[in-house]
Amino acid sequence: MSDSHKVAIWKIDESSDELLSVLDISESDKLRLGTFKLERRKKEWLAARLLLQKMLGKYPEILYGGNGKPQLACESSYISISHTASYAAISVSDKPTALDIEICSERVEKVADRFVHNSEWEYIDKDEQSQYCTVLWCAKEAMYKHFDVFGVEFKEQFIVMPFDLKNEGRLQSEFINEGIIQKLALNFLINEDFTLVYC
Repeated sequence: MSDSHKVAIWKIDESSDELLSVLDISESDKLRLGTFKLERRKKEWLAARLLLQKMLGKYPEILYGGNGKPQLACESSYISISHTASYAAISVSDKPTALDIEICSERVEKVADRFVHNSEWEYIDKDEQSQYCTVLWCAKEAMYKHFDVFGVEFKEQFIVMPFDLKNEGRLQSEFINEGIIQKLALNFLINEDFTLVYC
């Protein structure tokens, strides 16, 4: 990260009312918040906006593209938003950015055959399979957000090169689309609470 790229994570311990009390929320967003039925969804949505408000110094006006990709209205910065369990994460950059945060769990491992490429299975350590799969899932979610191409096959079109599993590091990846290979460098962070991948 640098002055032109910042990543922030919020552990959501507050209720939606507590989060709302420290937000300069717009009237249109108050109406949108009222459409959410689940308290968990409300808290994730509010925590992401609170992070952005703290990073930008003002309440963010967020627009969404055709694939649901968020962008700031009237701003030159790029953003990415992710949440899982009791965490929200934000990336703000002067260049296109993307991130994904996940809790390491067997849930991701159970669906690994849907997104892990054959070449990736070759370097996955079976003793740490769950964590490897979580990093790969986060990486491919971040790639999907970054490239913003609808209908991508995670397993066949997003490939992550071999990497060592450690607390933090870099990933080299490729997006294969219509015979063209685009490379993307990603960063990962692993701790006991979550796995984060960002670019």
